Amino acid sequence: MTDKKLIFKGTFALVLASIFGKVISASYRIPLQNLTGDIGFYIYQQIYPMIGIAITLALYGLPSAVAAFLIENKMESGNKKMNQRIFNILFLLGLFLFLFLFLFSPFLANVMGDSQLIHPIRHVSWIFLFVPFIAFYRGKFQARNDLQAIAKSQIVEQIIRAVFIITAAIWIYQDKLSIYQIADGAAVGTLLAFSLAFLLLYFIWKKKYASKEENILEIVPYPQLISSVLLAGIVISMNHMMLLFVQLADAFTLVPALVNSGLSEIEAMKWKGVLDRGQPLLQLVTIIGSSIAAGMVPNVTKLAWQNNEDRSLKQIRNTLKYCFIISAGATAGLFVLMPEINELFYQNTDGSASLRILSTVLLFTGMSVTLASVLHGFGYMKWTALVLFIALWLKVVLNKLLVPFLQLDGAAIASILSIGFIFVSYFYLLRKAIRRKIGRFPVGRVLIAALFMIASLTIINYVKTHYFIIDTRLENLFFVLFSVFGGFIFYLFALVRLKVFSVSELASIPGLNKLSKKER
Repeated sequence: MTDKKLIFKGTFALVLASIFGKVISASYRIPLQNLTGDIGFYIYQQIYPMIGIAITLALYGLPSAVAAFLIENKMESGNKKMNQRIFNILFLLGLFLFLFLFLFSPFLANVMGDSQLIHPIRHVSWIFLFVPFIAFYRGKFQARNDLQAIAKSQIVEQIIRAVFIITAAIWIYQDKLSIYQIADGAAVGTLLAFSLAFLLLYFIWKKKYASKEENILEIVPYPQLISSVLLAGIVISMNHMMLLFVQLADAFTLVPALVNSGLSEIEAMKWKGVLDRGQPLLQLVTIIGSSIAAGMVPNVTKLAWQNNEDRSLKQIRNTLKYCFIISAGATAGLFVLMPEINELFYQNTDGSASLRILSTVLLFTGMSVTLASVLHGFGYMKWTALVLFIALWLKVVLNKLLVPFLQLDGAAIASILSIGFIFVSYFYLLRKAIRRKIGRFPVGRVLIAALFMIASLTIINYVKTHYFIIDTRLENLFFVLFSVFGGFIFYLFALVRLKVFSVSELASIPGLNKLSKKER
């Protein structure tokens, strides 16, 4: 097999593993909530942002920075002394984050408004000591373009972590563990997953590449390594933390703000867990939407702008268009079906109104992820990271301002405004990068199609309410699936009739080829 085919195969495997991992990460939270209730889900969601940061550092940011450094300095084959220095600075970062969380756990738990989170935070802190090991080897494999090994380690890590967390949730359900030990399950599961993923990478490396490593005297000074690997890795990681930052802000501000609104601490924890029900749905739709949009218009992040501006601009415009179409449809569907989906997944309709408001975040999440990927291709990675950092603090401030008066609705609105800020900022940065107008989008026609979808789903709901009795979860599943399929058909019909798609686009979309002939 040629090198190009190997690289393509490895890249495809890594993309699939990434999507698979994120889908698993979003999906296991549903049985987790079912087994531990809203309080257990609240506890898990309080410590998950810290776990998520560790995973992002180990999976995306640090390996990418290590690989870029090795390639730039032509050390892909291995330089034992240089590798030792790289690992040293990675370990210092992991040690710093471990000590910060471990020592400041009482302060962090106090800010969160729950002193019982001290020990869970301390248990999670140990994960950061394992980050350097897995990040270092993933970076070395990435430098060699051996992406299949990384994909295998990622799948192993996600499956083991999910299985261990669900096992802990089952033991809590059976009263074998206390409810706060769901955090212990998450921490131990992640530690075990990281360990096995590292061992897999280590033995593959030892078998394939260890004998080829050289012991070269040339080394790069630590200050340059800190800039090229450590800081670069942190910046890259931040660009993968959009929804994670929203959850981090909620973890530190939502419960205290709900208590200020008049709720008791237990009520505040419960309702925070209720709002967190929306996170898996947002994560799934964002992943699927941005992946489908990117698949429809490939190579968006590798556009040769200087070689063909018009073609590149068309690809950017089409990708954003498809992403908006998918996001608008998902938002409309969730807005109408949220009570049924809430009951299907979480066994009651608590918080459906607030989750409906939160679902409108989807109008911006998929578009923001797509814009970020394009901006990275133009070298705007530090700017996008800065925007995310500002959005984090915007979410914190808005939570403190809105939640005491509007409770969960205020938190949902704060999420919309902060993610909306990210989208507007990214759009501005893209305009600045290409120095041209991106062009018009069929926003009005897409929104009309979404309204048509809402109307059709409302009619289906009316028929269900007045002519059918749904008593079981299985019956509700069939209704939701039927509604999703029916809403999709109506939405697609409206998009075609409103001529959102051009004739050439209709011809290129599977299943719509016949419609393209009719339009001619």
